[in-house]
Amino acid sequence: MPSAVSLKVQNGSESSSSPAGELESAEYPHLETASRILDIVSQYQLSNEFPVTAKGKDGVDFLAHVHARVAANKRILMSLPAFPFKSPNDTAKVLGRLPDKAEEFALAHLDGLCAAIENIYAPGATLMIVSDGLVYNDLLGVPDRDVWAYGEALRALRTRKNFRHIEFCRLKDIVHVDVPDKLDEIRYVANATNFRVALLQQYKDPKYNVSLSISENEDTCLTYRGYIKFLETDLQHVYPVGEGRSKSSYKRGIEYIAKQMLTRGDVFARAVRERFPDRLRLSIHPSTGKNKISVSLLPTTTSFTTPWHCSIGFSLDGTVVTGHRSRFEDDPAFELVKEDGRPSYFREKSKLLSWAGERGGVTCEPVYPTGLLIRPAAGRNALSVKDIDAVKIRGLSQLNSPIVLRDFAETQKRDLFVSKVREFGGPLPWKIDMFSLEDGRTNDFRCTTVLSDDPGTHSVHDSCCDGGTASESESDILARTPTRFQLSAAATKSPKNLGPTLFSSPTLLLKRSPNCRSLSPFRPLKNATPASSRSSTDIEACPSIMDYPATPSSFLHPEGPWPQPGVKFGAADTTSDDTTDDETASSASTCSDPLPDRQVTYYHEWERGDLILSDAILTSITWNRPSTGCKGELWNAYFG
Repeated sequence: MPSAVSLKVQNGSESSSSPAGELESAEYPHLETASRILDIVSQYQLSNEFPVTAKGKDGVDFLAHVHARVAANKRILMSLPAFPFKSPNDTAKVLGRLPDKAEEFALAHLDGLCAAIENIYAPGATLMIVSDGLVYNDLLGVPDRDVWAYGEALRALRTRKNFRHIEFCRLKDIVHVDVPDKLDEIRYVANATNFRVALLQQYKDPKYNVSLSISENEDTCLTYRGYIKFLETDLQHVYPVGEGRSKSSYKRGIEYIAKQMLTRGDVFARAVRERFPDRLRLSIHPSTGKNKISVSLLPTTTSFTTPWHCSIGFSLDGTVVTGHRSRFEDDPAFELVKEDGRPSYFREKSKLLSWAGERGGVTCEPVYPTGLLIRPAAGRNALSVKDIDAVKIRGLSQLNSPIVLRDFAETQKRDLFVSKVREFGGPLPWKIDMFSLEDGRTNDFRCTTVLSDDPGTHSVHDSCCDGGTASESESDILARTPTRFQLSAAATKSPKNLGPTLFSSPTLLLKRSPNCRSLSPFRPLKNATPASSRSSTDIEACPSIMDYPATPSSFLHPEGPWPQPGVKFGAADTTSDDTTDDETASSASTCSDPLPDRQVTYYHEWERGDLILSDAILTSITWNRPSTGCKGELWNAYFG
C-alpha cells in the first residue's frame, strides 16, 4: 500500500505533500504517527480501492482528523455502520440467522486493525460498530426479532473472544426516543418502528433526490450497484420469480428497494456523522475514498467481504475462502462444521483432522489469522497427551502452523512430554539443555535465545540451528541446518505479565506484502547470529530463503529486528556476501517490518497445559519478554 502521506526531511525541517504539511516542524512526530496510523488502516482496505489519501476532494481531511487526536494524546476512534442481520436467503447464501465463524473472523480482523494501531500508538484505537439492522430490515422482510438476536449474539461473541477494541452502538443511541436505557427483546421489538420513524424525522434531508444522487455522486452509484448485486440473491426466495412475477418485474422491484435503502442510508449516514463527529468513518461499501475509508471485513481475496452475505470456508493450508453456501455444498472437497450445535463454517476434508474417535475425537478450529486450535471434543481432559496423534499433527503443521493443542490432560508431565517429542521425531541436541531453568539475567545474551530477566522461564527460538559444534580458537561455532519443527508446552499457569508469543506466517507475508512476492532479492541474504555472551558461541549464518522439504515451494524466513514494543529479541543480523550494506538493510527491512502485522501474525496467550507444534519454516516465532517477577515456565523441543 502506498503511504497515506508523503513526509520529507529537508535541512532538518519536515514537510508534507498534504495541507497538513504546513504544520510547524515541532508537530512532525505527531504528523509522522498520524501518517503511520493511516497506513495501517489502508492495509485493511477493500481490494482495488482508491488508496487512502491525506485529504479527500470533498474536504474530509483524514490526516488532519487523526493528527488532532494524536496531538492531544487521545485514543483513535472509528465508526463502522455494519453487521445489520444475516441475509434472509439461508438456503443458498448463509448458514442461518445468527453469527457464525464468518462473523468471528470479521470481528477478529477489525480488532486486529485496532490492536495494530495500539502497537505504534500507546493510547490505542477503538472501533464502534453502529448496527444499521433496523434501518433496512423491514425492506427485506427480516423480522425485528432476528435483528435483535443477531446483535445480541455479536455482543456475546465479542465478550467470549475478548475483542477488547470493539464496541457496539444501537439505533436507540443515535435517535431521541423515550425508551429504557437497557432494552430486552420485547421492548426492542416493540419500539423498532419508533426508532425508524424517529431517524427519518430527525435526520432526513428534504432536498435529497436519490435518482439525482446516483447519477451525480460516484459513491452513491457504487453503493447502489452493490445493493442491486446482493439484493438479487437476498430476496430470490422472499419474492420468487414465477407465476405472477416475471424476471423484469423482479428486477424493477429490486431497483426500487435499492433506492429506498439509499434514501434511508443517506439519513443514517448523516445521523452517524452528526452523532459521532470525532470518529474516523469506515465503510463496507466500495467508494472513492473522498468521505470515508472502505475496508474489507474478511481476510479473503474473493468479492464476498461481508460475513452476513456469505459463508466462510477454510482450505487445509488455512486459506480463507468466502462465497455462497451453495458454492461449498456443491464442492465435494468441503464439509460443513457445526459449533454449539449450529452450522458455522466449511472446511476442506482431510483424515488429518480426525483422530481418537473411540474416545470422543477432537475439534479442529481455524485460528485467525493462521493455525488451528485442537481440543478434545468430549471436553477438557477427555483426552491425554498420550492420545495426541503425532503423525497427523505433524502433517497438519506442515500445511498450516501453528497447531495449538489445548485441554489435553497430563501435558505438564515431563516424561510424557519427552516421550511425545520422540513420537514427533526426536529432539535435536542443543548447546543449552532443553529443560535448563537457568537465570536469564544476562542482558547482552545474543543468540536467538530469549530468556526472561527472572529465573524460571526458559524459551529458545532459532529456526535453523542444530546442536552440532565445531571448535574454532576460543569459541564454538554452532552448525546451522534447518530445524523442521518446534514443540512448546506451558508447564505452569501463565501469569498475566507473561505476554503473548507471536507466530508469524511467511506464507501470509508473501501474499500481503507486494515487496516480498519476488524472492530473488532475498536469496543472497543470511540471518547471522554473532557470538553470545554465554559460552562465546557463534551460530553460522542461515539462508533467508528456505526450500520447503514437504513441497517444491520456497519460503522467505526473515528474522529480527522486530518493531514490536515489549519484546526482547536476539540480535540476529542480516548479512550478505553479494550486496552492499545498504542493499542488505533495505531488503531485510522490506519483509521484517510487516511481521507483527495482525493479518500475518497469531498472538498466542498461553494457558497452563497448552502444547503448540509449529513448522519452523512455515512459522517465525517471537517470544515476548516477561515482566519482572514473571514465574511462568515454558518447555521447548526442536526436531527434524
